[in-house]
Order: sequence, then C-alpha cells, then structure tokens
Amino acid sequence: MGETNSQTVTSTLKQTTKRTMNKRGVMWLGQTCNLRCYFCYFIERVADRNHPEHAFMTLEKAKKMCHTLHYTYGNTAIDIQGGEPTIYKEILELSRYCHDIGLYPTLITNGLVLGKPGELEKYREAGVRDFLVSLHGIGPIHDEVVCVKGAYERITNALARMKELGVPFRINCTMSKPVIPILTEVAAKAIEYGALAVNFIAFNPFGDQKSGHRRSDTVASYSEVRVELTKAIDILEAAGVEVNVRYLPLCMAEERHRKNFYNFQQLTYDHHEWDYQSWCWTMMRPQMMKEDGLVLPFLLGPYNRALRGGDHCYIRDRGMKHPFKQGLKFLGQRLLSRLLQAVHGKDAVWREEARVRAIEDCGYLYHDACQQCAARAICDGFHGDYAQFFGTAEASPVSGVPATDDPTVFIREQKKWVEKEDEPWAL
Repeated sequence: MGETNSQTVTSTLKQTTKRTMNKRGVMWLGQTCNLRCYFCYFIERVADRNHPEHAFMTLEKAKKMCHTLHYTYGNTAIDIQGGEPTIYKEILELSRYCHDIGLYPTLITNGLVLGKPGELEKYREAGVRDFLVSLHGIGPIHDEVVCVKGAYERITNALARMKELGVPFRINCTMSKPVIPILTEVAAKAIEYGALAVNFIAFNPFGDQKSGHRRSDTVASYSEVRVELTKAIDILEAAGVEVNVRYLPLCMAEERHRKNFYNFQQLTYDHHEWDYQSWCWTMMRPQMMKEDGLVLPFLLGPYNRALRGGDHCYIRDRGMKHPFKQGLKFLGQRLLSRLLQAVHGKDAVWREEARVRAIEDCGYLYHDACQQCAARAICDGFHGDYAQFFGTAEASPVSGVPATDDPTVFIREQKKWVEKEDEPWAL
C-alpha cells in the first residue's frame, strides 16, 4: 500500500481556484447511528431498527459498490457515511480497500469514538484521506441538536487528537435555529482545532424531514441566518479556512461571499462534493440496504429516471420499488447517455440534473423580484418547504454585475484546499 500518513497529506495540500467537474462518489453503509440529530435526513430510518435501510450492509456488498464507483463511474475519491461509519465493524478494511484501488476515502463522522487513544492512528494506517466532522454547535447547544448529552466533549476530544496528529479534517455545521447565534463561535473552534474547511448547510427537508420534523423553533429564516453567517465567513476566511455555504439563495450572500455559495448548479464544481452521476446510483434503495443485490449502473441521460424507479435520491423518498434489471435495457441506456453527453457535453447534462433536483424534487420557488436578479439563471431560489414557513419576500435581486448563465462565475474566485491541483477532486 502507498503512503497513507495524514501528516504527509497535510504537508502537500495547496489552494487552487481551478474548477473542474468533481469526481467524488458517496455511499451510505446503513442508517445505524449513535446519535439522533433532529435535522438528520434519515432520522426515521435511524430510529427504526426494522427499516430496510437501518442495518449496515455486508463488507462484500460495500466493496462491490466501491469497485463500481471507481471502475465504472470514474470516481477517484469517496465520502463514506452511515449512519455513523466509525461504528461499522469492517470500516478499516473497507477504507483500506478503497485506498488500494485509488478511491481515496473520507469518513463523514460525528467523532464520538475517534478521541480514544490509538483510534485515529488505525484510520490513518488504513488509508483514510481525511475526516468530515459534524460539529453542530458549541457545548450544550451541540448536545441539544444531536440529542445526546456529552457528545460535544467527545467530538472536541476527537478534534484535539486530529490537530495533535496532523490528521486533515473538515467540518459540517447544519444551521438549525439554536445554532445561528453561535456561528461565530463554531468558526472560532474550527480555527482553534485547525479545520481545512467549514461547510455551513441550510436545514432543508430532504428524506425523512419531509415527514414534518421541521418546526418553527428549529428552522431559522434566511434573514436571521445571514447576519451571523456573514460574520462567521469573515472570521474563517481571515484565518485561511475554506468556507462553503449550501442551499441558500445567492441574494443572501454579501458580494464578497458569493464565491462561497453553492446551490445545486454549483455543486458539480465543488471538489469536495459528490458526482451527480454516481450519486444517483448510490442513493437508490438497493444500494442503501443490507439485503438485496446491486442495481446495474446507469448514466445521466435518456431514461435514467425510469431506471431509478421514477424516484430521485433522498430528496423524494416514496418507498422506491426495485427497478427492472434487464441487462440489455441498462446497456442501451448507457450507450444512449454516452452519446448525449458527447454531443451536448457533460456540463450541460449535469446542469440539467441540477435544475430537475431544484424545481421538480424540491419545489424551489422564486419571488417576483427574482426576475430582475443578475444571478437568476444560476440560483435555485427558495426551497418550497421553506417558502411555506416564511414566504419568498426576503429575495433581494443581485445587481451591479452582468446577468449570467455561468454557474461558476462567482465560485471560481474561491480558493479551495486540494492535494493535487491537476486532480483537485482528490483531497
């Protein structure tokens, strides 16, 4: 096995403004978790031990998925998550397998078990490239949000160990209402422990959140978010920490922060996000269950929704039925899709996928004022569920710049941490 020392990885990191289509895959091992975060996209599946997606899949099935991601979809990195992947008993062997085939692994984790002496060293030896750690507040607020007392102490122990060992890590922070007043404190902690990047994520109703778990006391308006978020971004960027904001309208960004905002159309060009094509495949129910085999791979293009059973990722989970398995139909779909992608370009096909996710799957809405916005063509607008809570009158058209249809026009000004500038997806 090649070099896996995370201190070596850290020493080779650099920042780049180069934007390419990402090649990072993602997989869900199963919805078994040691937390009960109230904003979790899969909260019902985590709580229900009898749900078909609750139990962890076998190592054999997980390896087959990773093989497909690398050799069929061309992914060169992977985000592995659960539930909580660090309590998956074969996680070290799976991580080692991914590293050895050139699918460099990141673990998305709540950090509860990583502060134990010797734990991080095992993951480093197994080839884990970095960790994406879920820090959703400070002290008792973090514990309130994740619904486990003592979770904050354990996650900060893990972060301290990562800093001590030079293990690279990034932070996810979901912006539920109790967290908004302390976003600057989250930023300060990220700097203190040496995070490479912080992702601030809107509390949106994907997956099980569609069942009504969002409440007025847990969902903040964008206007509330904007004030504290602006301060947090400034603090982080002054310290050289990469900042990414997910799923907020572009008009919620100060001009200097538009480069940090990622809607569905920008995700394709975020080196730390997921490839739409393989993402659609891994989020099909058979690929998220312990039982059953894998669906044959398909590509973005003609009939891909038919092959997915008419469902679309975790954005609209309607208990998808297993799609038909006839090999010739999948082969034909892949051939047609390759032709479409060659004729129109992958960027155009991926962008159409982004539009469908926003408009059809999430019901995003625009205010009348959005028609005068220079960023109208590259912004999703207001999530349909959010509009039911707060309406869309917060819209404030972006002006003073030419109207654009280029989703990278702002984000290509952002410096992102990468390991290889010519392969920026491989951090």
